[in-house]
Amino acid sequence: MPAERVDTLGCESLTATQANLLRRVGVAAIRYWFCRYSLFIGISISGCFSAFAQGSETAPSAPPQPATASPAQPAAGAPHVTKFDDWYHRCVDVKAADGKTVPQCEVAQIAQVRQGEQNVNVLTLAIARTAPEAGKKPSQNDLLLTALVPLNVVLPVGLGLSADGRDVVTIPYRNCNQAGCWAQQKLDQQMLGALQKGNAGEAHLRLMNGQNINLRFSLKGLTKALAELQKPSRG
Repeated sequence: MPAERVDTLGCESLTATQANLLRRVGVAAIRYWFCRYSLFIGISISGCFSAFAQGSETAPSAPPQPATASPAQPAAGAPHVTKFDDWYHRCVDVKAADGKTVPQCEVAQIAQVRQGEQNVNVLTLAIARTAPEAGKKPSQNDLLLTALVPLNVVLPVGLGLSADGRDVVTIPYRNCNQAGCWAQQKLDQQMLGALQKGNAGEAHLRLMNGQNINLRFSLKGLTKALAELQKPSRG
């Protein structure tokens, strides 16, 4: 009997097991509502490199995955989404400890490769504001980049990012779970400037079989999306 399919609030149809995993995975930088626009979290991704693992080391990129437009007046807890070229600015209202409703926002992009007749998500990038270091005043550089890649990567090598062919940063992996492997890096002014000035980005990772893989993503719209992220809170 085929596995039961369930409604996953906007994701493509998943099995009940995969949908349950969606509800269990909780990461501060990429929250559950992010899955409304991505199949990345909650599906088996350990073999998603099969489309190009034996071919070119640069993965053939697909157009950035579109997001469903948000309603004019979203219901409580629904995301507010604005598209800036190939990046998305997303906010969701959450209740703080004092009971007040505050927005939590980030900018994000999902990179894909073509596998057979469908696109497969292989790289998720999200940038969110983070608290300044102790004793320092808040600044526009208080931004944390979170990246999610499939399993079966060599962790000590880290995740490299480049813009227009120039290395920007190598990000250490923090941990891996059912969703994939997570890397995080606070962006300094030099890193941020390189990404904002660039047109095309690449993520560089190494698989357990020793092969180096380059995943292309777009930098178009990042500057505008970050400007929206850094506006004063509407909460």
